[in-house]
Amino acid sequence: MDVKICALLAWLKKSDSFYIAPNIKINDSPESGRGIVLSHHSIKKNDIIISIPSSKQLNFHTILYHISKFNNDLNISGVTIDRDLADQEKNSVGVGSRGPIDPRFELYSQLSKEYLLNLSSFQLVSLYILVERYLIPKWTHNRIISYWKPFFEIWPTKEELRSIPAIWNCDPNSQNRSLIEYLPMAARNHMTRISKLVREDWDAISEVVFEWNEMYGSILGVENAPIYTNDELFSLFLHNYFTINSRCLYAEIPVKRNDRLSNFTMVPYVDFLNHTCEVDLHCYPQLDTLLKSEANENIGIGQFSIRCGERLYNNINEELFLNYGAHSNDFLLSEYGFVVNENEWNYLDISNDVIELINDDKMEVQTFLSKHDYWGDYTINKNEISYRIIVALSYYVTRDERRVQKFTEGYISEDYFKPKITPVLQMLLTSLVVTYTKTLNQLEKKANTAEDKLCLQNIITIYKGYIRILTHHLNNHD
Repeated sequence: MDVKICALLAWLKKSDSFYIAPNIKINDSPESGRGIVLSHHSIKKNDIIISIPSSKQLNFHTILYHISKFNNDLNISGVTIDRDLADQEKNSVGVGSRGPIDPRFELYSQLSKEYLLNLSSFQLVSLYILVERYLIPKWTHNRIISYWKPFFEIWPTKEELRSIPAIWNCDPNSQNRSLIEYLPMAARNHMTRISKLVREDWDAISEVVFEWNEMYGSILGVENAPIYTNDELFSLFLHNYFTINSRCLYAEIPVKRNDRLSNFTMVPYVDFLNHTCEVDLHCYPQLDTLLKSEANENIGIGQFSIRCGERLYNNINEELFLNYGAHSNDFLLSEYGFVVNENEWNYLDISNDVIELINDDKMEVQTFLSKHDYWGDYTINKNEISYRIIVALSYYVTRDERRVQKFTEGYISEDYFKPKITPVLQMLLTSLVVTYTKTLNQLEKKANTAEDKLCLQNIITIYKGYIRILTHHLNNHD
């Protein structure tokens, strides 16, 4: 077994409430990376596969707890450490003559309760990991090691995260920036949304990071010690950010309950489970709320478990899967950096194409469609062409306000408009097939000579999925 995985298991086993099914193991595949497979016997519905205590989960709650070990003024009921325990912790890590100076006493004591609670989970987790994973080991020449090191060690490298488009956009040194122009609209919108969040979160914590990076020498009393440049710090932040984004699992964080984006936890070993497009069939998560009697060991939000779903696993080396959600390849690429060849949740966003089609009479058509809330958001999936497209084209072709309004109100069937809009719809779908095929051919030529084929191949897979959807609808309209 991989040394890092052995170290992770040894760390997890220090908690009595950690459990891993005896008949699973980690398998490393060239295609999908690490995954969890069945090693012997079988796993059936509701069997517990993995169960991780609160104390081994990384989230807003546990981070506040660990920061409070070094910050005597941080006191949040039910979250931060008991002060007597904090004093014991202070003695155990060593200060002055007891051992190496730990910069966290100086750094974390500067963080006020108000500042910490105003951070989102992404901001706090990113800041904390940056300090614990990179800054403290470098500043102390690895004499002080984070409690979370075994978890950090099994996280993906920058190379493994390189296929996420927002990294191409945010990292000025990305070798894949030229691929942004080939991203379809849905993927590009996801990239833009995520990039905006990245920059906002970096703005929220960078001042503190820069300040600490400047002052570390005086804390340690070390001259000419290693230091990170601001660009290096941002690069490390990006790596952390997308490690978090690609591995966090939904869990309600009581102190951040009203902040939707903050409700997540990072769970070791669980993040080895790969994604399947099949919903409600494979493994599923379960969070058991922490009981007061468990609070001494299981600080945090509760025990996080993975149980077997409806599927019976009984084939040796069969991989166990977790459905990350009913997501298209555009979403999967943007959030996780991978795509699925046959993804039933794929769809096309053709809003720009429909708007361009009706551009000659845009103001008249837009006025009517906007009035009835049918302007934009035009999508197609394998099963249907969205109702919004049918409404938009029905008005564009007929300009019959009364009938189209009755159509939107459910008094007229789309069968009335279907013969009228079918020629325009077929022309639009055919044009899209031609456009996507041309782009696909360009990408495949680039892939033949590219050193790194993964990122190109992911985009190629998206376009192939688009063409399959469009061809399916064209054949059904013949």
